Amino acid sequence: MYKQMKTDTLSQRDARRLFINQQGLLRRDQFGRGKGAVLKSIRQKGYVQIDTISVIHRAHEHVLHSRVSNYQPKMLSALCQSRHVYEYWGHAAAFLPFEHYRYSIPVMQGWAASRKVNKKLASQVMARIRQEGPLQSKDFEDTRRKGKSSGWWEWKPAKQALEHLFLSGDLMVTRRDGFQKVYDLPENVIPAGVDTSTPSQGEWARFILGSMSQAYGVATDADLAWPLATIRRLARVNLAPALKQAITELTEEGTLTRVRVGQLDCLVRTELLDLLPLRLGKRELRLLSPFDNLIINRRRLMQLFGFDYQLECYVPAAKRVYGYFVLPMLWGDALPGRLDAKADRASKQLLIRNLVLEPRQKATAELATALTSGIQALAGSNGCETTLVEKASPAGLKGELNKRLNA
Repeated sequence: MYKQMKTDTLSQRDARRLFINQQGLLRRDQFGRGKGAVLKSIRQKGYVQIDTISVIHRAHEHVLHSRVSNYQPKMLSALCQSRHVYEYWGHAAAFLPFEHYRYSIPVMQGWAASRKVNKKLASQVMARIRQEGPLQSKDFEDTRRKGKSSGWWEWKPAKQALEHLFLSGDLMVTRRDGFQKVYDLPENVIPAGVDTSTPSQGEWARFILGSMSQAYGVATDADLAWPLATIRRLARVNLAPALKQAITELTEEGTLTRVRVGQLDCLVRTELLDLLPLRLGKRELRLLSPFDNLIINRRRLMQLFGFDYQLECYVPAAKRVYGYFVLPMLWGDALPGRLDAKADRASKQLLIRNLVLEPRQKATAELATALTSGIQALAGSNGCETTLVEKASPAGLKGELNKRLNA
């Protein structure tokens, strides 16, 4: 077995494959199929990010479909309703496994202690939800006074109060209707048996390391500490000393092992060394969400894959290099290119505005075949019946793909 080689180094290839494997992307349907596989995927990664951009299907839908081939939105909704997952902040707005709930509590407490809120309005909001049951922000609009201020029930202050109460843990999201949050009291959402005790900083730090090392496989200290930026911003807590101490403890215990990956000093979850060397399954090309757990840490992406990526929807149009909503391509253990996609739902057509291969990647027939399948899968999951590639680099790939896609 790999660990019997007594090596303190991992190749770049082994590190990439271990990461991809832990993300459930090394082979098709690694977590299985159906609702149970969706839950396994969320548990393995620790969270799935929520985002409102809907140029193609939203981030959480895309991330889950990339790993569970028969994924349907109703599966995630069912997991929310059965209280297997809850909505709060991971590194961003996210769905998280309910067994991790107690590790959101310090963030809730930090938010509540460090932010001001209109206490009278917050009390009014809480009173209405206690009396009337779950409510949305729109339920606090005063429609009798169009175009005028509506006092305590003006939409913006009420929405701010709802979000403060949500981030403070006084309210939870019980479900979404039309992607709008529906808020309820925690006692109506948290299942019986879920641990709601506040963890110590040491427990919290060990949880972060366990969760991140499980999701990443092998990572630098900075990668494992990646959630700290969100913790500082939301809870205003400096957890860095506790994390440093937990790294020392977990390496001394043998849970984590120090290794070198190229020039990087990394930690690997020791039990995962037995998986190496990992072999690829069929080289299926996947088009990943910009918010995919594999993609979201841009520094790590550059270190492991040599892939320089920026989501350009936040960049002025004149300064964009690749396009508005560019999806990285994952093929085997490499990221050979990217494409800018838009689902035109009126015409049921998937538009590929721009497709660009990395300079080192050749436009082979094998890649064209894989790309065709990947684009068709993306089109199908977005309800699109036709596909058009408008621009590609190298230029000859445009005609080749359009011919294959429309055959």
